[in-house]
Amino acid sequence: MIRLAALAALAAAAPAIAEDRLAPGIWTNTEDTYFAEEEGRQRAPDRLFEIADDGRWRAIDAFGAPQGEWKGGPISGLAPRAEGGWQVEGSEIRRARMFTCWLSVRKFAGKPDGSAAWTFARGLRVFDQGGRVLVPGEGAAPDITLRMRNVTWAKGSRNRPSLVLYVHKDDPERAESYAWASPDASLVGINLRWLQGSCVLDEGETA
Repeated sequence: MIRLAALAALAAAAPAIAEDRLAPGIWTNTEDTYFAEEEGRQRAPDRLFEIADDGRWRAIDAFGAPQGEWKGGPISGLAPRAEGGWQVEGSEIRRARMFTCWLSVRKFAGKPDGSAAWTFARGLRVFDQGGRVLVPGEGAAPDITLRMRNVTWAKGSRNRPSLVLYVHKDDPERAESYAWASPDASLVGINLRWLQGSCVLDEGETA
């Protein structure tokens, strides 16, 4: 009986152990910070983390570039939220979904016959919680940055949550244009005449 009771106690404890850390993937608080001031809250610093399968973590930037070495200890200030999910020092963090994109941009110079010439880049990886990917024009076309957000609007807004794909050319903050889809969409595309592209949800991610 004692052994059975011990096994039952271990089984009951297993879910808690499995849920006391972030799942593998990329986690950011960019949606929490974006509308903080509009909601009358103090804006927290942007926090972006990559979590490995073995539980190690490291800070990254919006382009996914590491901002430090892998660490094995707990993330400072990480705690569960009363309403579900996670927060870091009071700022909600969310797990991002990964997308793979392609992008084609009209070149500055056309073809000898006068028709437009285009660049083409594929296999571009971006995550939907403020992620960015730079596509250099290499002097033949404008440098373009794609940015993706899964937007949850400020409290009181009548706008519905949306998956948004932004195109930046000369200004990293103000987009040239953007397109949107349902927040659970697995595909979003954009066509600006001089630029077109599309992003599809990676296999294994939940739509």
